[in-house]
Amino acid sequence: MNPPKFCSVLLPFLVASTLGWSQACPKVTLTSSTQQTIQGLVFAVNCLIDVSEQARSNLPQNPKPGLLAEGVSIRDAQHTRPYPNIVFAVIAVPAEGTMKMSLATPDNPEATVSSAESDCKIKLNQDNTIDGQCGRASGTLFVVYHR
Repeated sequence: MNPPKFCSVLLPFLVASTLGWSQACPKVTLTSSTQQTIQGLVFAVNCLIDVSEQARSNLPQNPKPGLLAEGVSIRDAQHTRPYPNIVFAVIAVPAEGTMKMSLATPDNPEATVSSAESDCKIKLNQDNTIDGQCGRASGTLFVVYHR
């Protein structure tokens, strides 16, 4: 008896797709046996760890360049870590239900913003660090830089 033609075409595709594509980790089912449930849970967790490690190991060693942003709460006087290639920094303070902001760039390295709640100022330094200072209430410093 000869198998139908579509089976001979479908079977290699199914085998190749099963072997070529990664399988999802098994779901944990609750059973009446605590030991079986725990074994299933351990197996599923180990599978998830393996899958995430494989995904992490496939990342390129040198990530592509791009812009990154970081937010830092500023209260009193603070000095930040160095940031490579600062594009700009923004200081923001709450002001009557909204936010007031001021921008600092390497060409214009100082920014000040005032509100009823607080006065804040920032300065971009030559060593790619930022000095920030806020008065009564804290402000938020946003730094945008090249990776």
